[in-house]
Formats: sequence, structure tokens, C-alpha cells
Amino acid sequence: MECLENIQASQLGNRRNIYVYLPPGYEEQTERYYPVLYVHAGQRVFGPSRLGNETWQIDLAADELISAGRIEPIIIVAIAHVRPVTRNEFYHHVDAGQEVTGIGGSGKEYEHFIIHELKPMIDRKYRTQRDRDNTGLLGSSAAALCTLHIGMRHPDVFGKLIMMSPYFVDVQLDEQAECGLREKNTYRLPDIIPDVKMWVDIGDTEGLFLPEQVRTVVQEMLDRGADVKKLAYFEQPDACHQEADWGARVQLPLLYMFGPEGKPVSMELYGRNVIGLKGGMQVRVQARLLCDNGLILTKLGGEYVSSHPEVLEVLADGMLIPHATGSAMITLQVGELTATRDYSVISELSPLVQVCMQAKLTSTFTLSEQREEFIYGGMGMKLMHTGDGHYEGCYRIPRDSGFSFRFTRGFRQFETDQNGNPIANRVFRATEDMSLYYHIQAWGSASAKAETGGFLR
Repeated sequence: MECLENIQASQLGNRRNIYVYLPPGYEEQTERYYPVLYVHAGQRVFGPSRLGNETWQIDLAADELISAGRIEPIIIVAIAHVRPVTRNEFYHHVDAGQEVTGIGGSGKEYEHFIIHELKPMIDRKYRTQRDRDNTGLLGSSAAALCTLHIGMRHPDVFGKLIMMSPYFVDVQLDEQAECGLREKNTYRLPDIIPDVKMWVDIGDTEGLFLPEQVRTVVQEMLDRGADVKKLAYFEQPDACHQEADWGARVQLPLLYMFGPEGKPVSMELYGRNVIGLKGGMQVRVQARLLCDNGLILTKLGGEYVSSHPEVLEVLADGMLIPHATGSAMITLQVGELTATRDYSVISELSPLVQVCMQAKLTSTFTLSEQREEFIYGGMGMKLMHTGDGHYEGCYRIPRDSGFSFRFTRGFRQFETDQNGNPIANRVFRATEDMSLYYHIQAWGSASAKAETGGFLR
């Protein structure tokens, strides 16, 4: 591991550290040249940016895969992120509504730094394979959005794009909206998708970062010419929107991009299997494919058959269309593999449920301590102070959406235990109307983020 300090980005007018992972055998095999993966938000790629912060530990994942011969040795270049003050380097396109908040986008200046300043420096300093097919870009959340835009604009430079939990859609709770949400696309796609290899994934416990939103963008890419053989999609059950969960599955895109092609060996259908004839709740068959090299993918389509299409019709993309109450068996055929599952159609199922949340400050808070006017329970869930340390709020949210959160009273001002230590995330899945009750022991600060790994090694 090497650290290149205070690297200048000329158009951004700032400096940052660059962390470089060199694979096992790099010092000994002096005639060998290596593929390169550039990773955004690099201060958390190999270790936490500070004590208590989360980390991907991507170096450990790469070590394990390379040592086992499951991927070829690669160089990983982690680009530290400079926090936005007036401009965010992960945003290429910022609309007028966002500009009102005072944050603009400097994504084009950031991509200039990577392509015209950082990459040439890395290519001079290390033994790299410089062609596009051996150069990748990885990001999560807003950095995944940035990866998409840079990759679409410069397919001649980056032939491998890894987008984990991408921030493709900005979503806010909105009681006035019919769907209970206010959604705004943050991405832009070219008319024709360039010939690049892509990995897109999402967890199903990421709150208002909904899998269906990401899958819709993936389908749009396919409709615009993306090669289905070069576009991998994966939905991770029970995964949250945080570094620890991205790090826990990062071996999958590494395997997809830098490992041998796997052969499918098993398949299963999972997810919701109760559909409403009325109510507007859309349900899609979820199909998971396991390959002999350990790769796991969510199947985007296939040869679906319904045992009773007059009750339940299934489209090529797995979308289920109910026609009458009753039951039907759905079968998916992929090559020599077959998977089946029983589904039921009931009279009605709404797409939204109501979740009411109450939180109470425990007796460890003294009467003299200031009570916040409101606190947040995750993804825009605002709880108002109703007196005597009680907070309450009710929300209409998408059915089956999963949430993993800690209460906060401001940016990264998370709740802690009585001793100021991080606590585990609170988790719930909104399958039906529910009331939730919590106790808050103490308030912490930015350092209260859960610790999930060691430091830069």
C-alpha cells in the first residue's frame, strides 16, 4: 500500500491524497503489467478516514481473490474525496432546484483530474495496462452516479464500470404525492449506451433507495443498446446503504470484472409472492443465479411461464400481471436450469403502508439538557418533539421497503449507548401498517459512526 500525498487537481483548485494498492507479487514480477481499478471516496476504501468510521476493506477482498486465483492481480487506486462546500465533484448535472441550496456540480472538472492528471501519473509511476478494457472505475451512492456519467462520456478510457447502490433517483417522502414519494432523476444517459462492461447493484434495505428504481435504469440502458452479456445486475437482500455492506459484497463485482466467466449452476425465485388484483402494488419475480465461480447475479429476464395465465400473467422481464384472484406457479427457464415458485393473487394490495414511529429519550438525559425540536429516523423520517423527551412521526412509505438506521439530531450526529459508543442499526421492513417504539440512550457526534474495520495498512 502506498500513499501519494497532496496531489493537485488543477481545474478543481484543490489537493488530495491518493492511496494505491499493489497486488501480491508486484515487487517480484517486474515484467508484469496490471489492470487498474480507480475508486472514488478513497479515504474509506482500505481503512476508515478516522477512528469509528466505516470502511470497505477492499484490499482484503482483493488479497483473498487474487491469492485464491479467482481474479487476476490488479492495482487499485483510491481517490480521496474532497467534501463539497459550494460544489460537489460527484455531480455532473445539477438542476436549478438543487442550485438553490448552494451546491453546484463540478463533475466535469473532477473527471478532467482523473483522466488527464491522475491516470497519466499512475501510468508513469506503476506498471499498468493502460487500455480501456483494463481500466475500471468504481463508486457507490453519489460516486456511482459519477461513475456512470464519466463512463458514458469516456468509454475510450474506462471499459469497466462498477456502480454500487447508485444515486440514480433523488427520493423524498411527500404526503401530497399520490405515490407518497417525490422522485427526481439525477442521471443522464446517452441515446446509445457505449460498449462497456457494467456492474450495477442495490441492497433491499436501503430505505428510499429502492431496487425497482435502479432496475428501471438498468432496463433503460438495455433499451438503449447495452449488451445484456456485459451488464450485470444484483440485488442484495438485507443490505444497507453504507460502506460496511458495500465492502461485504465488493468481491462480486471484482470477480465479474477481473475473474474468469462463470457457468450458472443453480437458480432460485424469491421475494414477494402475494399480489393484489386491485390497489396498484406492482410485483416482479425475483430470480437469483449462482455461478460455479461464486458469482451471484439477479436475472433480468428469461423464459417465464405461468401455470394459470388467466389468473396471473408473467412478462419477459418478470413483471406479474394479475387477472383474477387465485394461485399460479411461475416457472423460469435459463439454459438447462429451471426454477419454480407458487404465487397468490388476493383481492387488493396497496403499494404504500403507514409506519408510525415513536422515540423517547431515556432517563439518562437530564431535564436541563436541551431537547431538539425534531430528530430524524432515516431517509427523511422527521420526528417532532411532543414534550417530555418524546418524539413522534407517521409516514406513508413503499410496501416491502427495508430501513436500517440510527436516530440522528443533525448531520452524522448519531445516537449512541450511555457510554458514547456506537450502537447497531435499527432495522425494520414495511410489509404492512405498523407502529414502532424506540428508546434513545444518548447523543453522539460524527465519531459515533459504527466501527467496522482497521486502519490503512
